[in-house]
Amino acid sequence: MTEELFTEFSASRTPGPKDFPAGKMFILIQDPFGLWCSFHVSKTEAVEEPNLYEHLRGKTDRNNRDHWIHEHCKTVTAISGGNETEKFKKTLEAMARGDDGIIGAVLLDLRKEDGVYGSVNLLFKVNEGKSVFGDYHYKIVQLKRAGELKEHYAMQTSLMNKILADVQGYNPGSALFILKSKDQELDCIKALPRAEEYVSQWRAIRENTLLPEAKKPPKAALAPWRVYANKYVFAAKDLVLFPHLNAQMRKTLKEAGLNTYEDVYLAGLDKIKEILKEPLASEALAVETYAHALAYHKNMPVIREPSFWPPEHKKRNLYFDFEATETFTADSISFVYLIGVWDKEEDKFVYFVAKTEAEEEIIFKQFADYLGSEESAALYHWTEYEVKKMRSLCEKYPKIKPDLEKLISHCTDLKVTVEKSFYLPAPSLSLKAAAPAFGFNWRQDDCGAMDSMVYFTNWLKTGEFAQLEKVLMYNEDDCKAMLYMENYLKEHEALSL
Repeated sequence: MTEELFTEFSASRTPGPKDFPAGKMFILIQDPFGLWCSFHVSKTEAVEEPNLYEHLRGKTDRNNRDHWIHEHCKTVTAISGGNETEKFKKTLEAMARGDDGIIGAVLLDLRKEDGVYGSVNLLFKVNEGKSVFGDYHYKIVQLKRAGELKEHYAMQTSLMNKILADVQGYNPGSALFILKSKDQELDCIKALPRAEEYVSQWRAIRENTLLPEAKKPPKAALAPWRVYANKYVFAAKDLVLFPHLNAQMRKTLKEAGLNTYEDVYLAGLDKIKEILKEPLASEALAVETYAHALAYHKNMPVIREPSFWPPEHKKRNLYFDFEATETFTADSISFVYLIGVWDKEEDKFVYFVAKTEAEEEIIFKQFADYLGSEESAALYHWTEYEVKKMRSLCEKYPKIKPDLEKLISHCTDLKVTVEKSFYLPAPSLSLKAAAPAFGFNWRQDDCGAMDSMVYFTNWLKTGEFAQLEKVLMYNEDDCKAMLYMENYLKEHEALSL
């Protein structure tokens, strides 16, 4: 029977370029433009960007997954070695033996020219229902670190369940997801039509009958196509560069013949008001659209409201940024491990590091002491994260609540101030998008917010200060980028509408 099933569903071939790999569902949903690049752009444009954070997460996920499996299955087979077709055969053999759990099971259906194939975390034996293998059947169990059932998980699994049902002659109907904080059943039958629509979209992208939109730079696509996608979007003067336009608004502009920000600028404000009118958009949004087009056309900031700029300066001016851990394992705790400060008057970078959660309170006390008691001091940050974090810590650390409240009272959110004051030639007001628009660059390509957590973890394990230095440099650049933005907008001319 195993040979018959293998011959039927493999069609005596290995998966080819026309067959859909279900594992691509993540990239199809999260980064369709990057997927398009993988089919239609020269591989010389690809730039590998190792993601240390995802590597560490993946290692932790595998450890957690294996622990759960061995707790719930007496006999376990891990599928490895060979190509996808050979792994499929090994999966069938394990199913025929009635193994309790099959790790990394591969399922495929290549009976049509454009088939589907993929793997699942676990096939779990259920001793009820009758399959072609006997008085039992298998059910898909996916063990994920995420807190919720994500769309690409559901779509990939519903496709795999369809193949499983066809192969074993019994449809479990649902799959079980073991998530970070809960277990959840997925109705695979209900989800399948949506998954098949995604597969059709994949085929259209592959055949180049569909060119998806890129995302906003600096992450217009995921690696290895991020660098190329960023260049592509700016070279195309794409409408996705407008920070406030949604997909429907961009579509409406394109239907009116406006495909680039230059087209929007040349059309003029009155025309944009006519196109982006109620109920699609407000007049204020139409003005914002034209203002951003002007900013891009002139490569200059455009004044929105001059009364908010510049921010009030005091005797001491400190630009600060937090770095926090994320939980890599189920029982680990998130805490702020680094407070970095660029002291404008002293022209130096100051930092406070907590090795453990127990030291988190200490570094906030040190930060407050560094600010001092004088009223003539100002703290600048970018986005509301830092203030929200300190407010939450007031409850966690009541002993230093007065210090935290003092810090909060001195804070100014530079992002809010800039947003109220200017329209920028930038795709968003994230610091990583806004500062480079005016020439600021981070010194490291291999250390971002997520990777910094890995370097910090490595420093704790090895004691190698070079690991921490990378985090400090990244954080220092974040702090200096704020001051750079402020100085640029003070010192350079801005346009009026």
